[in-house]
Amino acid sequence: MSTIMEDLQLAAKQANLINVYQANSEVVYTGFIDSLAPDGVVMDTYDDAGIQDGAVFMRYAAIDDVEMMSEDLDNMAFRVDNATAEQLSAVPQEALHLDDHRNALPQIMAKAATSQQVILLVLANNDKYIEGQVSDLTAHEFSFTTFDKFNYRHHGKQTLDLKTVEIIEFQGNELLLESAFVRTDYHHEAPVKVTGKLATQATLKRAQDEHELIAIRSADGSDMFFVGFVNALNRDSVLLNLIDMTGQFGGYTLCRQSLIESITVQSDYLQTMRAFIELNRQYELNVQPVLNDERLFDPTTNLFESILRQAAAFSNLVHLTSSNPVLPDMTGYPGTINNGHFIFYSIDDTNQVNHVGTLIDLDQVVELSFGYMDAYLLEKRLKSTGNL
Repeated sequence: MSTIMEDLQLAAKQANLINVYQANSEVVYTGFIDSLAPDGVVMDTYDDAGIQDGAVFMRYAAIDDVEMMSEDLDNMAFRVDNATAEQLSAVPQEALHLDDHRNALPQIMAKAATSQQVILLVLANNDKYIEGQVSDLTAHEFSFTTFDKFNYRHHGKQTLDLKTVEIIEFQGNELLLESAFVRTDYHHEAPVKVTGKLATQATLKRAQDEHELIAIRSADGSDMFFVGFVNALNRDSVLLNLIDMTGQFGGYTLCRQSLIESITVQSDYLQTMRAFIELNRQYELNVQPVLNDERLFDPTTNLFESILRQAAAFSNLVHLTSSNPVLPDMTGYPGTINNGHFIFYSIDDTNQVNHVGTLIDLDQVVELSFGYMDAYLLEKRLKSTGNL
């Protein structure tokens, strides 16, 4: 414990960007220390784009390790600086104004109860988090009404002991959007899913014509699903303008229709996302300034080939999934297409480019994602270090 405390004190004194690892979870918090209170640390946290994304309170006993130097932190520092330089923006967040000499947890809970903001809690001996609103706060316990953006029927109210709260996330982008949404008149919608080749094609066509938000679940067993609007459609494939978890434009995904297990056209989550999109419009946050959500694609062409050719010409990064069971999902950039094949130069977790590359059959590519924030940032980072 003393080492963790010493690391936290040093990071606070030097205003260092740090990673804080939890004792009972793989979730890592990246940010700067706001305060070291008697009962725990409060950090201003940052998302993967380097944008400030609310704050977190952690009891000291919930911390497993504090990382002060690493390749990951160098990469995050680059992203934080880039977010400032490019004026990437978030939902407006209030300053914390906590008293460092008093326990932070009761102060945060009192603010949450007064403002009725949605917060996220991690409880002792429980690896699952719960989101919701605080009420009836006393010195020892509180009432908590849960909000589940995936299923509004999970709306129970429970009384909890303050001592069981180990971690609180608050004022983040998604939580602030949820806070605005829970004030609206929302109702549970039974999920409506479409399966089967003909029904899938008809649903995609209608979604394109009516600019309808849909969720596509992949049939590859990964439980991956994409939420977005249909941009281009042909008999073989569909290209989506993706919506991320905060209702912002999240890049593009092109996938074979044969990869689609089901399409959801109605659900509580889609209802939540539609509300987030509308709230982002009000904040003028639908798309970050470094991304382009206005690209048009020609559905009369082989979309996989045309997108890969363009990515090869400009050394743009894409995320690729192949039907070849030997090949994993990869992020990288393609070489020139010859006789229906191309070399793909993948990038590993340490930002190293595989310059030998992997030979891939164009017809075996089943999914391409591109034009999203992480690809833009990784590409910019690689170019800044001379690796691309």
